[in-house]
Amino acid sequence: MNLKRWVLALLAMIVVLSGCSSSDVGSGEGGSSDGNKIEIATMAVTPYLDEAVKQYKKIRPDIQIEIKEYLARPQTEEMTSSESFSKSDVEKYIQTVSTQMMSGKGADIIVMNDLPQDKYVAKNMLTNFYDLMDQDSEFDRNQYYQNIFKNSQDGDGLYAMPFSFVIDALTGNTELLEKANIKIDDKTWTWDGFKEISKKLKEQVGEDYVAFVNLFPIQMLAEYIEANYDNLIDQGQANFDSDLFRDMMKQIKSMYDEGVLKAEFSYDYSKTLFNKANLFDPISGLSQVLDPKLKLYQNPTVNGKYNGTPFKSYFTLGINSKSKVQDEAWEFIKFMLSEDMQSSPVVQGFAMHKGVVEKQLNNAKQQAVAGTLPLLEQKFDAETVESKIQELHQLLDGASTNLSSDMKVVSIAIEEFDSYMSGQKSVEDVSKLIQNRVNTYINE
Repeated sequence: MNLKRWVLALLAMIVVLSGCSSSDVGSGEGGSSDGNKIEIATMAVTPYLDEAVKQYKKIRPDIQIEIKEYLARPQTEEMTSSESFSKSDVEKYIQTVSTQMMSGKGADIIVMNDLPQDKYVAKNMLTNFYDLMDQDSEFDRNQYYQNIFKNSQDGDGLYAMPFSFVIDALTGNTELLEKANIKIDDKTWTWDGFKEISKKLKEQVGEDYVAFVNLFPIQMLAEYIEANYDNLIDQGQANFDSDLFRDMMKQIKSMYDEGVLKAEFSYDYSKTLFNKANLFDPISGLSQVLDPKLKLYQNPTVNGKYNGTPFKSYFTLGINSKSKVQDEAWEFIKFMLSEDMQSSPVVQGFAMHKGVVEKQLNNAKQQAVAGTLPLLEQKFDAETVESKIQELHQLLDGASTNLSSDMKVVSIAIEEFDSYMSGQKSVEDVSKLIQNRVNTYINE
């Protein structure tokens, strides 16, 4: 297995192409000048976007929606639902959309995932959704997770609309932690502290255990960068030639050098001390917080400074500031945020609409009390379930660290990081190389 290629593919925001057909797929450049036509740019049609277009046609048959797909390879019948976007697909999408936007053209609505959003905002290429909300008396922000809106901002504006999100966390083995008499304060622990806890647990259960199974150095670096992106790219300037970033690299290397993590693939997930615990939706989220064998923790930080629960948006859309049909584009996006559309089974993650999440959690509660909640083969009393639901609400309402980054910046860091992990270059040399390359990219 080519490890670097495998993880780079993972970093390309893996998106499954199931249900990615549409009768309104088009091509070409330039936004729509027809008030009855909206153009949308995407790499490939997601099930949520496809369903939204179909449903919108029923209530607005006068509006034509044309979806432009940009893939580096032709989409063929042989492509299966398990196939994901390649790195070249992502690069083509970024290059094509960026070229169109720079020339003052491009689609009216753009799928923003993977695009260099901060660069677009700096060049005034995107419309501020707050302006559209303020002008629309029918839109009630209170129905949505405003903390997700706030922490998806660039400066004081919201330029990429999130439609759903996942919570990022990890779980520890309750029995092992209690046996080793280890108590974790996840509001203050660092990755260095996590390393020492893992080493203490390994002494209890055996050296063949690792902190996480199948977590590779460049994958961990990418996650570090996402969690600290606002500090590493600050007001259009790179900050990789810094103690913050050098400490990140040192922490990662030490965990592999000291055997806490292993840079090798394993099928044996029973030898892990902790698990990545992304809370993907209300049902899986409730299952994880209810599981008596697991304890949910916030991720460690580099410096022990807790900045709130991290989250990642599943799907985001922006409106081209040059679009001549911004009002029509907003009406379509507002429809995608409606309770009916947010309730659709094709929505992945926690919906942005709070009422939808509340209903889904109530349904999950009934399943937990009846003993039919997926992944858990036991019944829970209603009081216990309700207390865990309140824990979930606290996580959702407290989500405030947006795990987003520019894929090109992450790729540059990964390319140079290898030479530090292998001992070919010092941490100082690598941080300076990354700093120079990222600044060059930012200023292009």
